[in-house]
Amino acid sequence: MCEADIARLERAGHRREDFSRLGVDDVRRLRNNGDFCVFYDRERRRCSEYERRPLGCVIYPVNLSVEGEVVVDELCPEADTVTDRELEAKGRRLRMLLDTISAEARRLRGSP
Repeated sequence: MCEADIARLERAGHRREDFSRLGVDDVRRLRNNGDFCVFYDRERRRCSEYERRPLGCVIYPVNLSVEGEVVVDELCPEADTVTDRELEAKGRRLRMLLDTISAEARRLRGSP
């Protein structure tokens, strides 16, 4: 998650410690509650913070493979709805997001 995502959720009244965890790489990630994101409303079967969801959630199901290729997560029930054009656009956004998150983690560590 990038700092903009975190700030947006904090403005909505959430505490970062409740919805995210800091990894050993100094990158914050959404917490899960069992098999689901902490913001997933099981009764309504949808995200309780949809309008404020992190950019990674907006980009999903587009992801990067282990090799660094832009791919669609085939585990997503909506995977077959992603067009080539959407894959390309979301892939660009994903790479920019990852660059932002990496830069923020380097600043947190005090690295250039």
